[in-house]
Amino acid sequence: MKNIAVIDIGSNSMRVLVYEIYKNNSFKIIDEEKRMTRLGQFIDENDNLSNEGIGKLLITLEFFKILCEKNDVVEIIVVATEAIRRAKNRDHILSLVKKKTKLDIRILSGIEESAYGYITIKATMDIKDALLIDIGGSSMEITLMKDKKILNGVSLPLGSIPLTKLFPFDVPADKNTISAFNKFIFNEFDKLPWLKLAQNLPLIGIGGTARSIGKIHKKFIKYPLDLLHNYTMLFDEVKIIHEYVLNLNTNQKAKLKGLPRERSDIFTAPFSALVMLMNYCNCPAFRISQYGIREGVLYEKLLNKDLDNLDILDYSLNNILTNNDLNISHAEKIRDLSLVFFKYLEKPNYEFLELEYKLLGAAAKLHDLGISISIKHAYKHSLYIIINSLISGLTHKQILMLGYAIALSGKFDYKLSDEYKNILRKEEILICKKISIILCLAHKIDKYFYNSLSEVTIINQKDTFKLTLPKSSVKYMQDSLPVEMDENFKKCFNKKLSIIPL
Repeated sequence: MKNIAVIDIGSNSMRVLVYEIYKNNSFKIIDEEKRMTRLGQFIDENDNLSNEGIGKLLITLEFFKILCEKNDVVEIIVVATEAIRRAKNRDHILSLVKKKTKLDIRILSGIEESAYGYITIKATMDIKDALLIDIGGSSMEITLMKDKKILNGVSLPLGSIPLTKLFPFDVPADKNTISAFNKFIFNEFDKLPWLKLAQNLPLIGIGGTARSIGKIHKKFIKYPLDLLHNYTMLFDEVKIIHEYVLNLNTNQKAKLKGLPRERSDIFTAPFSALVMLMNYCNCPAFRISQYGIREGVLYEKLLNKDLDNLDILDYSLNNILTNNDLNISHAEKIRDLSLVFFKYLEKPNYEFLELEYKLLGAAAKLHDLGISISIKHAYKHSLYIIINSLISGLTHKQILMLGYAIALSGKFDYKLSDEYKNILRKEEILICKKISIILCLAHKIDKYFYNSLSEVTIINQKDTFKLTLPKSSVKYMQDSLPVEMDENFKKCFNKKLSIIPL
């Protein structure tokens, strides 16, 4: 294991994340810090970063370096975006930072900045075609992704700070202000003819503006899950929030639930730009990425070319298992056994076959997750960890189903709280029950026949699902299955479960 850090010098904020890296390229965040330095506001009329801005940069980097040293960091990667990129005195800045802190800053081009956002989306979302927008403090990156490849992209000097200088939106917006903004931003989009290829694609938002939109909407609808990554809103839902924000002054926005106070004065203009891009490209939905440049830098370092063939769900599951010090090979063994049972039990044309297969495989790998907290009530702990973890490639609903299925496998009558239950339909709850039964069965068989699973024979008959197991070991399995197993197996699969000795 080793610890590395990524420092992101943005135009609005500076952040450092410290990662513990494992041999299998899994990682864990062990420390992080953020400073709202707003360097973009310290670019003077000559396009130099002022002495005050340089002072803020140095003080923040000095503190970040101390934090890294306390965490035994062996490598610090420092990247900077538009504020430093734009500064004419950037060579002086880089030299001064090197002299004072011994840190080397890599200034990203606009295209590199957008590429790191794309890498993060590719590594954490199951989507092939989308339009990406990353609105930072000083720049806006727009990227067109087709078949998981970058088709086109641009970096515009239209971040939250310059946009707000042009259109402060510090009082409720009138029709003339809105019209002037729309005309201005549409004119910028007209300069990008390739946006025609983005028609009807979902928009994925990266950065603080996008995250704030999602947080506000979650507060509006009292969304029960404490997840933000991959949170999805329809365009009409985005417009409702936007219209509400347009009618607030700066003081009112500072009190708006979900909107960080330090962002309230520079939020409306970039939000409006995002809404207008959705309108311009007829984007039906907006998906939020909780992650961005920093994570893109990390994924590039850890995965590099492997990212093209990465199973993002399996990678994130292994990351969770590694972080919780669980045995990955054992988890894969339970998964393989569970999927064999599934193959015999389910009909080939079953409506939810692909979803069940995907969720069962994930649930089987994470079946022991809760014991990292406590073996007592591990099923409940598993649910809690899962719905508070990054699980790439699954929707929020699927993540909840995954956690619920594991909870049910430990206690068949486990009840979801009403706030979570309302997210799932009856047929989705049935899927969870089916997965839980298969998972419980696989777990018990593995526990009592750990070294003789090759001797397990499956006979799937019309009314009976028979498992023949070594006679010498069957006696140890007596009374190990939950008393409700027979009844629940019959309800879910319309078959009787029969375990007989060879």
